[in-house]
Amino acid sequence: MNKRPVHIVEVMADPNSITYFNLFAERSKNHPEIKLSFICLNDAEPPVLEDMKERGCDSYWVKFDASNRVRSWIGAYFQLKKLLKQLQPDVVHSHLFDDGVPTMMAAKSLGIRKRIHTKQSTTFNWFYAPKAVFLDRLINRKATHLIAVSTEARQFLIEKERADAGKIRLIHHGISFENLKKAGPEEVSEFKAKFQLEGKRVIGTVSRYIKWKGYIEFIEAASLISDKYPDVVFMGVGSGSQEDELRELIRKKGLEDRFILTGWIDKKHIPAVFQSLDIYLHAAFMEPFGFVIPEAMINKVPIVTTPTGSALDGLTHLESAYIAPYNNVEALAAGMEYFLVNNRPDMVEKAYHSALEKYSINNMWENHLKLYLEA
Repeated sequence: MNKRPVHIVEVMADPNSITYFNLFAERSKNHPEIKLSFICLNDAEPPVLEDMKERGCDSYWVKFDASNRVRSWIGAYFQLKKLLKQLQPDVVHSHLFDDGVPTMMAAKSLGIRKRIHTKQSTTFNWFYAPKAVFLDRLINRKATHLIAVSTEARQFLIEKERADAGKIRLIHHGISFENLKKAGPEEVSEFKAKFQLEGKRVIGTVSRYIKWKGYIEFIEAASLISDKYPDVVFMGVGSGSQEDELRELIRKKGLEDRFILTGWIDKKHIPAVFQSLDIYLHAAFMEPFGFVIPEAMINKVPIVTTPTGSALDGLTHLESAYIAPYNNVEALAAGMEYFLVNNRPDMVEKAYHSALEKYSINNMWENHLKLYLEA
């Protein structure tokens, strides 16, 4: 008699922000020992549900309005409890703060044996919404397993969120290297022409315009070296609530013609962005992972970064990157100068191979599968 597959229910708020679910659904087709289902918490039924169904996974939608979290958490708790009771999964896995609160509570109340939460939002509440830290700790208590996405995040969970170290599994995020295939010369030329980058050396970052991404420090560091290197332009690729503040700082520093804020760029053009850069700078503060670091590594761009998330785990100072301390504008400037003066192909090669070794989607999937199937 065949043993029934282990049923895993993935619960996700804001599913469009998580890039690996399609890849998980695709890989699950080759594993008859598991059954993968998805529940999306969103204000409207997300298109990603159809993607999951096309890959043979049952998918469900629970209405969730992030603008009214408390009411939505209460509603989601009861809907999830009813749905999980119907599905009778062996494993429930939540991924973000908004889905973690109601999911871990509902799964615990039903006595579901394995309750996994990936701590993708590690550090956010501690620094920017301290009144919500008790909910991070609630998730930690209700979960049977916690996934830290970097060594720094794991240590933070233990020291600040008082998580049980025995619950924590370190599993790095993974990226699909096929999706980062080299952009063609025409795509790169088109991007450079759009922002008048021809004949310039370009130092850039790819991240939202929000405080913890370190744009203030990037602009301050750029102002320290801009006069010395007139052929260099600086670029921030993204969008976000901090844009007006950043533009004002750029104006105050006299960098209007030197520091470009592109606004939102479609994801399909991101390979061309990376391949237009001479240096990638990442000034984020205690970011749990940071997908852009492995993306820069794979694109063989020299990297200046703070010691955060995937950077700390995948890079070594002056061996595969220039690593600057947090909130140190002078060190960021020194890192940019280092690569403007020194040609170090050996460093980008080491970074490239480190990304292949540590940050592949296959590694991520295999580590999750192992956790799902453990007794």
